[in-house]
Formats: sequence, structure tokens, C-alpha cells
Amino acid sequence: MTGMRKRVKIGRGRHVDEPEIVVIPMIDVMMFLLFFFMVSSLAMAVQAGLPVNLPKASTASNHPAQNITVTLTAAGEVYVETTKTILAQVGAELKKAGAKPENLIIINADKSSNYGDVVTVIDESGKVGLTRFTFATVN
Repeated sequence: MTGMRKRVKIGRGRHVDEPEIVVIPMIDVMMFLLFFFMVSSLAMAVQAGLPVNLPKASTASNHPAQNITVTLTAAGEVYVETTKTILAQVGAELKKAGAKPENLIIINADKSSNYGDVVTVIDESGKVGLTRFTFATVN
């Protein structure tokens, strides 16, 4: 490899190798950073609601991010997006989150959550004019 390096004459006949920038390690680092940020950004945008144990459905599908998620946990907690609330305030929280009648409300209910709580979420949402619902499931 020294045959390809340029030699520079310095002073009284001393020859010194010209410094060179090694590009391959920089490319490797940049590729690693690119992949890291791509994967980490995808992991942050997967689901808008909180993680719960969803029931399975053969027709499950992903929903666009502009929809609003209401999460019911197995412990009976209720969240609108990531804001904890009570069942009686779900409609008001949805309005505060910017829900409009054309938005789809995704009910992200744990499979062991109370069925009556799901009905209450639908009822409270209907009181403020939100009538489009779907249930989050996994394949």
C-alpha cells in the first residue's frame, strides 16, 4: 500500500508520507447511525395508545395516526391517548384532545377489561358527537 502513497519532500531531502483521510470507518459509523435512528424512530411511532394485551382477530388492521386512541387496561384504568382519566370524563377528554365527528376512535381495550367499561366509553363519546369507533386487535 505504500507504493500508492505520495511522498512529500520536506527540508533537506527528507521525505515524509503525505497524510491521508481513511474514509471507510467514517462510512461505517454513518451507516450505523442512520440505521439506529431509522429503527428507533419506527419503534416510537408504532402505537399511539398504551400497551395492553389485545384480543386476536383475523381481520385486524393498523389505523392511521390522526385517529384518537382510548385505552382500557385490565386494572380498570382509562386513558385518552396517554392522558389518564375517569370513565365519566372520556367524552370531555376526547374533545380536549381535538376529536372531531369525522375522527375514528380506536378502543384499545385489554381482553380482560370490563365489557361495561367499553360500553361506557362508547356512550360517553356519543354524548359529545363522536360516533365512529373501531376496536384494536392483533393478528
